[in-house]
Amino acid sequence: MYKRSDVRTRPWVAVAPARYVTDPETGKIKAVRERLGSFATAREAKDALEEFRRAPTTKVNITFAGVYEEWSEIAFRTISKQTKDNYTASYAKFSSLYNETFRDLRTGQYQAVIDYYSAPFPAVKNDGSPKLDNTGHPVMSKPLSFSSLSKMKALLTQLYDYAMQNDIVHKNYATFLTLPKQEKAPKDCFTEQELRQIESAVGSVPHADSILLMCYTGFRIAEFLELQPENYDTTNHALIGGKKTDAGRNRIVPVHQRVQDILDKKLAMGGETIICDEKGRAYTPDSFRRRCYYPALDEIGVRRLTPHATRHTFATRLSAAGARTEDIQALAGHEDYEMTANTYIHQDIATLRRAIEKMS
Repeated sequence: MYKRSDVRTRPWVAVAPARYVTDPETGKIKAVRERLGSFATAREAKDALEEFRRAPTTKVNITFAGVYEEWSEIAFRTISKQTKDNYTASYAKFSSLYNETFRDLRTGQYQAVIDYYSAPFPAVKNDGSPKLDNTGHPVMSKPLSFSSLSKMKALLTQLYDYAMQNDIVHKNYATFLTLPKQEKAPKDCFTEQELRQIESAVGSVPHADSILLMCYTGFRIAEFLELQPENYDTTNHALIGGKKTDAGRNRIVPVHQRVQDILDKKLAMGGETIICDEKGRAYTPDSFRRRCYYPALDEIGVRRLTPHATRHTFATRLSAAGARTEDIQALAGHEDYEMTANTYIHQDIATLRRAIEKMS
């Protein structure tokens, strides 16, 4: 441990005890001493030496980029392409930290990156140069969504887990990050008029039938697209499927007579899933949204509500029809009715007025 006279902010330097390695060029054995870091006080430098003594590592000076490369080489073997893309996009946001020694990084440096992307920031081209408008001023990008910022924090958590497993660090500074308060976007569902438009388009607009079927079954998009022919109970005319929660897993949803014919035609296609393309192959949620769902809504002339809006429509219409709370809960696959009522049911003024008039 020594003190540098030319540095004022962090003058104390801790150096690991020498270790002996073979020089690959000369074949001779040489001593190597790695710097553990710079510190504000002698006490901090001594603590670093003591920490190294308890858990010595050969990766003392590995950089942020180095940790990411080692971690991703292992992690990317078992995760989906979408998850890989999310991590890759998040990693790109931390480019200013790539060459920093991982052990030296602290919460404040990560928080500065999070805060930068939490506000409007200058847009850049593919080559990294700034985008300029016609007047030569920087083009500003919108702040990243709460979801994107959460994925950035999730990446850091993964890197720290890896670093701690390999004794590179012994404290997870990602846990102290603060994300901006999430503003809940208002939820919505299709109106009765819009539902009639969708129903009228069945047979003339491709995939209008699938959208109507979603509104009458209430499955999440991933659950809906994973339904296979064996998920249909032909005796009781009910679909059995769902996941995510214990209450939602393998729930029973009777098929309404209004969409029974649609379901029968889907089953007759003989695809690997009930909702499939012309070759009988299953859709991914992303491909269904892009190729089927939104183009159908545009052609019908109905608002571009998300596929999850069909689930809100399902719960809202059940409630408006006077279904029991416990039945709505079971059909939606929720653990408690409060979740269903607070998030999924959106009564219009006419329904609320009829409820008020019942008091007479």
